Amino acid sequence: MNTKIIVLLALLNEKNEVLVSLRKNRADHNGFWEYPGGKVEKGENIDQALIREVKEELNIEISKHCVAPLTFALDENERDNRLLLLYVCRKWKGNVTSLLEQKIDWVKPIDLGRYQMPDSNLFLNSILRDWVTSS
Repeated sequence: MNTKIIVLLALLNEKNEVLVSLRKNRADHNGFWEYPGGKVEKGENIDQALIREVKEELNIEISKHCVAPLTFALDENERDNRLLLLYVCRKWKGNVTSLLEQKIDWVKPIDLGRYQMPDSNLFLNSILRDWVTSS
């Protein structure tokens, strides 16, 4: 079975709120909330993919020196496996704007349970919540 690597970013503001966006016009998880990010393309390393995806989705610039790996999860289905890598970032350049015309929201990690997200994000959310609470 094929395994895809997906990089995700928990972008945190000064209030310790994380940015999520409402996925629309997509075959997978349409109408679900998600972290910014996406698939690592052929020829890219993880840092390059994360920087590219965030720029394409939110029109902001992040540096590989300002992101840190937090946790991972495996999303398995009948078509493929997806390894989800969640990174955190508190520093970026530019104003956050959805370039995909998706609704975005800043949420306290403790409140992520109020948002319909893919099942594979439940573990990511709990680790993020605990990390934000303890930092």
